[in-house]
Amino acid sequence: MAKGESKTGNCRFCGQSSIIEGGADMTAPQLEEAATMQCTCEKAMAYQETANRRTVAKQRAEELFGKDAGEYAQPDDTLAYILAGIDQVCDKKAKQIIITIKTSLRARIMQMAKDKIKIVREKSNTDEFTQ
Repeated sequence: MAKGESKTGNCRFCGQSSIIEGGADMTAPQLEEAATMQCTCEKAMAYQETANRRTVAKQRAEELFGKDAGEYAQPDDTLAYILAGIDQVCDKKAKQIIITIKTSLRARIMQMAKDKIKIVREKSNTDEFTQ
């Protein structure tokens, strides 16, 4: 098959067939995922919303803690922990995750009402003297 050829995939929820443009090199699970993301059945629409919510949350984490975050930029390993925390919250395995990065810097990942995901960069200015 040529690179630009199409293939068909089926929605994982209702089984409806969809033509996937440029899907010549896709595997069966990739075709199923692409068809599900195009389907308009109720379960597929809910799945699409959840997948988009996860993607947006990860982009927001990249903005807050990634390479372009200025003084708040974190190493790739730390960012991987934050992204894994987003997966945990999106999969409803946790309601809230707080990652303390430094003494005064935290990443807080929360599930809000209507399953929205909130990511907060917290910086505290606590001047404490302990003897």
